[in-house]
Amino acid sequence: MTSTSTELDSSVFKMLQEVWQSSLCQELTQAAGEEFTARLLDSKPITIQHEASRAWALFSPPAGLMGEIGFSVSPSDALVLSGLVLGKTPEESAGMDRRDDLVAEFFRGVIEAAASALGPKTTERVEFQSRGTEPPSWQAASGFRLEVHGPNTPPLEVWIAWDEGFAQSATQLLAGSSPEESEVAPRPNPASLGEDNIGLFLDIELEASLRFGEREMMLREILNLNSGSIIELNRRVNEPVELLVRGKVVAKGEVVVVDGNYALRVTQIVNQADRMSSIRGR
Repeated sequence: MTSTSTELDSSVFKMLQEVWQSSLCQELTQAAGEEFTARLLDSKPITIQHEASRAWALFSPPAGLMGEIGFSVSPSDALVLSGLVLGKTPEESAGMDRRDDLVAEFFRGVIEAAASALGPKTTERVEFQSRGTEPPSWQAASGFRLEVHGPNTPPLEVWIAWDEGFAQSATQLLAGSSPEESEVAPRPNPASLGEDNIGLFLDIELEASLRFGEREMMLREILNLNSGSIIELNRRVNEPVELLVRGKVVAKGEVVVVDGNYALRVTQIVNQADRMSSIRGR
């Protein structure tokens, strides 16, 4: 990675750094439930190599901007991000197979958060389109690297790059705007909601599910399933089942039958602030 001769306007480059840095920390904080901070590894734009072993997520910008933007992480960091999307700890993620689709889903959240900040400078309706998870076919015009970390998560290094089309159109549309004008609008923090504004969320419909246990299976095992097959789960009979909302455990209890339907008698429940953290403002 070396300095690139094709650089964005300095004010635009600084703006994109700050917007994506804030958006990345925001998404990681919401996914992991702990505060993340970011450190910029490059003070000037750099060229980024398209290493095939890395996990990539490509997006095309909305009307008013051209080209493509790519996010990339190492294979080991891709495992951590995949686990966070599934609600797993970094330790639990270590034994997973890499899921580039989950990495792309995470970065979609990042770029949507950034779009809300850049939107007023580009178009009224900002909607980035996914372009896949393969390494980009274009030569990166410029980019930068961010290192992000949380109290219980190892440092993650994220590469952010864009092509010549994005560099040119972004310079034309965003040059002269101060970074302060494009700060990411923070999403509501559920833990800080008081009685006066919690009512704003009471009519939100959320999908809840019960988890009796889990089991990772090889594809061949799934294909060999037939009527009468028994799948052993990782939870004993006397252990409570879990109530999940958007992949997060909000309560535990025992299964009962009410009027012929399965139901859950709650025996343990997390506090209200943690339950509200399952609501993500996308």
